[in-house]
Order: sequence, then C-alpha cells, then structure tokens
Amino acid sequence: MLRKPGICQKPVITLYETPAYAACGIAVGAEPTGVQPGTGTPENGGVADEILFGWQYEVLEEKDSFYKIRTHYGYEGWIAAEEYVSMESVGDTGVCYDAQNSGCAMQLLQVCQNIADVLEAERVQARRITTLYAGSLIWAEKDSALGDSSAAARLLQPGWRRVFLPDGMGGLRDGYMRSRFLELCQGQERWRKWALQRSAILTERIDPIDAVSQSELEGCEDADALRSEETFRKSILQTAYFYLGTQYRWGGKTACGIDCSGLAFMSYFRNGILIWRDAAIKEGYPVHEIPIEQAKPGDLLFFPGHVAIYLGNGKIIHATGHPESSCVTVNSLWEGEPGYREDLKNSLCAAGSIF
Repeated sequence: MLRKPGICQKPVITLYETPAYAACGIAVGAEPTGVQPGTGTPENGGVADEILFGWQYEVLEEKDSFYKIRTHYGYEGWIAAEEYVSMESVGDTGVCYDAQNSGCAMQLLQVCQNIADVLEAERVQARRITTLYAGSLIWAEKDSALGDSSAAARLLQPGWRRVFLPDGMGGLRDGYMRSRFLELCQGQERWRKWALQRSAILTERIDPIDAVSQSELEGCEDADALRSEETFRKSILQTAYFYLGTQYRWGGKTACGIDCSGLAFMSYFRNGILIWRDAAIKEGYPVHEIPIEQAKPGDLLFFPGHVAIYLGNGKIIHATGHPESSCVTVNSLWEGEPGYREDLKNSLCAAGSIF
C-alpha cells in the first residue's frame, strides 16, 4: 500500500468522502447537491473533515489528481493532489520540524486564539501573511522568558513571537504572531506523548512518538501536566465555550464553522487528547462508554448521529444544525429549563468518558 507522509501547510484543508466530490470544488460549509435537507448528510459522498496547519497525515491511495489520506488521528478522506505537501520536502531543508538545523532555539506551539493572523513584522499595521485557526501547530523561536538568549528573540517587540512558515521553495520565511495567541502544546510534551499513547493509534502515525510510561510521566518536571481530573474537565468546558456562537458547518473544525463531533474533537485535542472524530464511541480511542447517570462535566453525550459535551445539571454545549440555533449553543435536557430540547432528551442513547 502506498504510504507518503504529508503535512498540512494551508490554514485548513477540506477532506471529502470521494474524489469525485472533491473535484466539484465546493466550499466548505456549502450545501451540496445530493444532501438530505436539514441534515447535511451527503448521499453520494460529501465533506468528511478538516485538517489544520501543521497537522500530519499519510497518503494511502492516488486516483487521478486526488489523494486518499489518513490523518494523524486515524480519519480518512480525499484531498486534491495540489494540496499535498510531503514531509520530506519540508524536512530536507531541516527547517520547521528540525530545531537543530533552524539556527535558533525553537519550540512547537499551538494556536489558542480562535482566529489568529501571521504578520510580516511585529506590528499590527504589518501585512498579513496568512490566518491560522485554534489548534494549528507552528514552530516558533523561544522567547527570553523561556530561557532563549538569541539576539533575534531579544530584539522582538514585547508581546510578539517569531514563527516560521514554508516559503514555497523548500525553505522558511519569518512571520510574527501575538504571544498570547500561542501556547505550548497542551499538557507539555510528556503529557502529549502519554495522551497520544493512550489513544492507541500510534502505530498509524506518520512520525511515531516514543512510548512514555505512566511512571515517567509522574516523575517529570511538568507537574502541571498531571492536572487533576477536575481541572482537566474544566479545561474541556472552557475550550468548548471558545466556540460558543460559531455557525454550524458540516465537517468543520474552526471558528469559521464547526460541527458536533468537530467541537468535541477540538475541545479534547486542544487539551492534549485525541478522540475519534465522529459522533460515536470507537474502540482503540480513549473515550469509553459509561452509564448515562454517571456523566460528569466534560464527558460526552451521544445521540443518533450527534454528540454533545456535558456541562452538568442537565445542560450541554454542542454544535447543532437545528433551525432555532444552527450554531454552537447551550441547551438543557431538563424539562422546564431554558433551552430545553425534548428531542435530545428522548434520543439520548449513551455517555462516554476518558476517565
């Protein structure tokens, strides 16, 4: 089987269920022909998913001018061949993904602002190079607060970080982002390794991560990585609330549009945990079924073709295409409460948790 490692070097790439659908060039979120009204369910293969800048994948199959890919979290779909960027072409320059050859101390950061611009200089009037979305991964030069003593880092204007983007010719170009729009990959690197290990899909990753044992994790310096269950649950809810009011978009994962499983996925991903991208509990991923009555804030509630994040006290936050909201909103499963959804209360079928 064909195995070609790739990396997303656009703000977002749409995955389609079939190459024929990808060829239509329909914008993400458009209502394509053959969609069942009111459901967004493609009858003949539609939008499947989105991947963000810095996310890795592998090519499984080539057909005409399209590639079937598998994402680093195990999801599959089709992209146009022109959107493919090989890991080799990036790695040959020794740039973004090899700090030793970059000429400065670097670290992998995660975009934590829902929508964040990359500018040509560290001032708000500078020309915009591109725009990234929360959850994107980008390499940045360490700042002085993190122990970097390079001249470039010292000369930056306060509140800015120097980041690195591909220049399209096998090299790098500098960009600048507001420091507060970036954060360490959640849970620090050891927590991230352990979280990925728990997801049980490391054998499918492009760049396998060395196994990290629970004892190693507990002995690491990043004590904050060992967040308590309560703190982690609160962080999941906080991340979900970042998307409150975002329009519903089938297959979406950004503040421009997101769907129910996209909201659940991003809320966990931005906190260092990879869960299955669809509205289902899938074997091999960290979410396991629990009794519905035992659900706690941050757990997932499942309905036929739908998933929501439980807030507690009968409330949920979810991305819904319901005509009354069609966005990320808060509803209640308790009769008499504001935002009560009787249809969801009656169709609740399962609950899932990583704990």
